[in-house]
Order: sequence, then structure tokens, then C-alpha cells
Amino acid sequence: METENQFNSDNEARQILFHGGLLTLLSLLSGFTVYFAVAPRIALSSHTVGLLQGVTLIAIAGAWHLLKLSPTSLKIIKYTLIIGFYGNWMSLQLAALWGAGKSGFPILGNQIPDGAAPWQDLTVTILGILSVLVVVSAALIAWAAYGKKKS
Repeated sequence: METENQFNSDNEARQILFHGGLLTLLSLLSGFTVYFAVAPRIALSSHTVGLLQGVTLIAIAGAWHLLKLSPTSLKIIKYTLIIGFYGNWMSLQLAALWGAGKSGFPILGNQIPDGAAPWQDLTVTILGILSVLVVVSAALIAWAAYGKKKS
């Protein structure tokens, strides 16, 4: 039973590592969108945020074996991290390309030109809201790291 749990844990870590690498690659490529984006500074933010999130996923994959939680809790962490990070990166990237979500960016929002379709604003907003899922995973990771050790 223990080896099956270890196998599942290794698979989960490998999946997180894959998504960390993919998000890092997508973010590196998104750095080129600065040249043709409607909102270039948001595009740069997308590039930077995506890189940090990709590296964070890679680091979490490396420490995955240290999280002594139930398989359900680990799945919640995995999916909230992946969905939240991709949603956050994609919301920034689409905001930069479409010029959408002006009200969702308190610092750089005034640099986004008007003209995005309502569905584009809605898409950027929904994807941005998904980033709240990362708070759930961060809380669970902190709780697992702080929790008592199993013998």
C-alpha cells in the first residue's frame, strides 16, 4: 500500500513538474507579445508573472514528497495550483492582447485602451478570479508544512 501511495505521489509531482515547465515555456514565449500587444506593459507583466508561477510549480513538485496529506487534499492542492496559475497568466496575456479587463488592473489599467468587447472583458475577469484558487493551495501547503510529523 505504501509503495502505491509513493507511486501516486511521484505521478502527482511529475504532473506538477510538467505544468511548471509548460507554464515557464509559455511565459518565455509570451515575452515576445510585448512587441504587438495592445497593452505592452500588461504583456510584460504576463511574461514575468508566468515565469514566477512556472518556477513555483517546479519548486512545489520538488517538495511534493514532503506534504503528508490525504490523497484528496493533495489533489485539491494540485488542481487549484494548476488552474489558478494558468488562469492568472492567461488573464494577463489576454488583457494585453485584447486590451480587456481595464477595471481589473488598478495600477496599469489606465494604460489599457478602450475598445474591448464585453465578452473579452468577462473572459479576462473570470480567468483573473480563478487565480484566487492559488490562495487555497497555499493555505493547504502551509498547513501541511506546519502540521505534526508522521512517524
